[in-house]
Amino acid sequence: MRSARFLMFGLLLLAGCDDDPMTSRAPDEPAPPSQGIQAFVQVSNDRAQPGEQVHVWVKVQIGGQTNERLGSYTGRLRYDPSMLRFVSETAIDDGMRVTNPAGAPQGDLRFAGAAPTGFTNLTLYEAVFEVVKPDYLQDLRADMEEVSAAVSLTNLTPTLQVAPRVFLHVEN
Repeated sequence: MRSARFLMFGLLLLAGCDDDPMTSRAPDEPAPPSQGIQAFVQVSNDRAQPGEQVHVWVKVQIGGQTNERLGSYTGRLRYDPSMLRFVSETAIDDGMRVTNPAGAPQGDLRFAGAAPTGFTNLTLYEAVFEVVKPDYLQDLRADMEEVSAAVSLTNLTPTLQVAPRVFLHVEN
């Protein structure tokens, strides 16, 4: 009787498990690094269907043992334009930020920013896209070209890591 209950419990656990990476829900953000800086991409809906709009963010986290503030950055948001269609950018009011959406038809959006005393908002870029195909996450990624510290101007690029997957943005 006892082994039958364990077997039933195990079967229930397996039935509820969703290990397919294309349908599993991603956590809201990666674990922060202990040192250095980490960039990652978040989306408002990781299961959006064709015709729906999604917000996409490129963000950074600075490690707890890093005594620097982000002072400047340049990067790109890359995606497959047959899966996502660029709709608009969202302004971020912190420091000086510039974007170049000219590459949107090719799936290449450039962004950069600078703040002499450091950014308080670690969202580097935000945009809205229309989903063309449901598997749009597979080619969505951030490519960071440069990150530097505020005040000291230390080049943080050697300590930069980019998370290899997309995370789900969860409103608090």
